[in-house]
Formats: sequence, structure tokens, C-alpha cells
Amino acid sequence: MPLSLSKPETREDEYLVSFYEADAKNRIFLPSLWKYLQETAWNHANQIGIGYSDLAQNDYFWVLSRLAIEMNEYPGWGEKVVVKTWLLGSSRLFALRDFSIMKEEGRVIGGAKSAWVVLNLKTRKPQRIEPFLKGLSPLSDQDGAETRLNKLPAPSHPGSETFFTVHYSDLDMHQHVNNARYIEWILDSYPFEMNQTHHITTFEINFLAESNFGDELSIQSEQQKDSNPAFLHTMIRKEDGRELCRARVRWKKVE
Repeated sequence: MPLSLSKPETREDEYLVSFYEADAKNRIFLPSLWKYLQETAWNHANQIGIGYSDLAQNDYFWVLSRLAIEMNEYPGWGEKVVVKTWLLGSSRLFALRDFSIMKEEGRVIGGAKSAWVVLNLKTRKPQRIEPFLKGLSPLSDQDGAETRLNKLPAPSHPGSETFFTVHYSDLDMHQHVNNARYIEWILDSYPFEMNQTHHITTFEINFLAESNFGDELSIQSEQQKDSNPAFLHTMIRKEDGRELCRARVRWKKVE
């Protein structure tokens, strides 16, 4: 059955890159770009009846589980970005959502894949995903990312370690660390020179556990053998040794 006009299969939003969203290269900072994608995802979810307020009525909420972003080009301060999103379907406990990232004229400059789970607000346990997607039609023939949402390996021989502490400004409305903050911390673990001379072509992250106010975190990193710089990361809570997330970042030298 086709979706009604009130439940569009895709959603497009246009954003203007603000000064505070650009990095030291005057290009949009990847976590800022992810916030655009997440905002458009929330807008679409609200339109099709699976948004924050829809789930909150029954004490459920969405949590990002896996993310892969691919970028060929980063827009700069003052440029417009168009983000398109759609449901790709489901896999086990995951709702799958893809994104296309375009310049104002419609040229595709990147894409992303994401996997989301529904948690019970009180028990924090994942729920079966099918009932939440009932009556919705997934799409597949769009311009999204090619990177698969695979389970990432942990660094086997970490070569560096960086430390962070969770502050109030890191928390979201559920009082755990905002998912964009993990991306920021991982990128902050790199030397200034790497961020200046290279840009990220692929950023992948698996979220494994929640982090809360006051937690002391360790990011352990390992460089992989690759033609371009590539790194594995794991983030660990120092108090109990719990692994919170894993990431893999691939870079390319700025020409």
C-alpha cells in the first residue's frame, strides 16, 4: 500500500553552514554535519509517526547504534547543504536509515548509513523493531553511502591513548552522552596537523554502551596498514573497563 501524503517516503532539508559549525580549514566539522543528518532524520520520523513524542507516549525512545558517513567534499562557511533521508528497512533489532548529502544545485557530495534501536525508557532494554515500522515502505534505489554497517574490530595493539571526562554539556535529554560528542572526542584525539592536512573520507562508529555524567573515558587508537591513513579506535570507561564504542576513520590528504 503506498504511503499517504502525511507519510512521505523521503525527507529533504536545507541547511546553511554557520561560522560556528566550520573547522580550522573553514569546512564544516564532521560532527556538525552529522547533527544536520540527525535533525532531518528526526523530522522525517515525526512525519511518518515514529518520532520522539510518538514513542515517548509508551516509554520508548530511539538510540543510534551504528553509523557510517562517506564524504567526497566538505562545504564551507556560508554554503548551503541539502540532506535527504529515507528508511531502508530493518535488520534484527535495527531500523535502517540512509542519507544523501548534496550541494545546493543537487550534486551529491556524500552519504551515510545508520542503524537505530528502540529502547524501553525504564529498563533500557532493546525492543523488537517490526511493530514500530508497521505500515511504512522502505526505499533502496537512492544515492546513499556504500560502506556497510559492519561490526567493527577493536584495536589489537593501541599506539596512543587520550582521556576525556563527561561534563554536563555532553549530555542529551536522556542524560547520557550525546552521540555527536563521541565523534568530536575521537577527532580531538588526533594531532592538529592531521586535521589540517587531511580530510575524512569515511567515518564509522558502533555504539556499545551508554556513558553518563562524571565518567572518565579513555580513547585508545591504532593505525592500520592502508594506502591512506586509517585508524581504529575504542572508547573505554575507566571506572569499570566497559567499552562504550568503536570507530574506524579513513583519511585522505588535502590536495
